[in-house]
This record gives sequence, structure tokens and C-alpha cells, in this order.
Amino acid sequence: MSQEHLHQKLQQASQQIDKAQEAVRLSQGTDPQLVEQAKQVLRQAEQELQNAQDQSGTEATENPQFQQAFEQIHDTRQHIQEVEQHSDDV
Repeated sequence: MSQEHLHQKLQQASQQIDKAQEAVRLSQGTDPQLVEQAKQVLRQAEQELQNAQDQSGTEATENPQFQQAFEQIHDTRQHIQEVEQHSDDV
């Protein structure tokens, strides 16, 4: 995979992560539909990263943008879980 194509894939994943984070913020823990939407978009971002890794191997995983996206996915998933737990407590 060319460097430019890898960058494009990582950019798409990053945009999807941003969408997921925004949906979680907007839900405020009170809109399960938005939380579910965030989870779906996050899965798409994970798939983008997986595709980039499959096609580029260590070139992808050593890329700082890849590493940042991976961490953002993890952080967003944790946030979603916290929101879901909070809404279950209410």
C-alpha cells in the first residue's frame, strides 16, 4: 500500500472516531440510539485500521497516526461503556 493510500485510510478511521466521540457526547447517556450509532461508527473505524494493517503490516502499525487512532478507539470504547453503565444505573 502506498504511503498516500495508508494516510488516506488512517484519515478515514480518524474521522469515524471523531463521529463516534461526537455521538457519545451528544447522547449525554440519555439517548441509547446515539450510543448505538457511536458503536457502529467505531466498528467501522476499527475495520479501517484493520484493513490498513492487513495491507501495510508494520508500516501501518508503526505510523503515529495509526497508533493515535488505535488509542482513540480504545478511549472511545471505554467512554461508551461508562455511558452505558451510567444509563443502566439511572
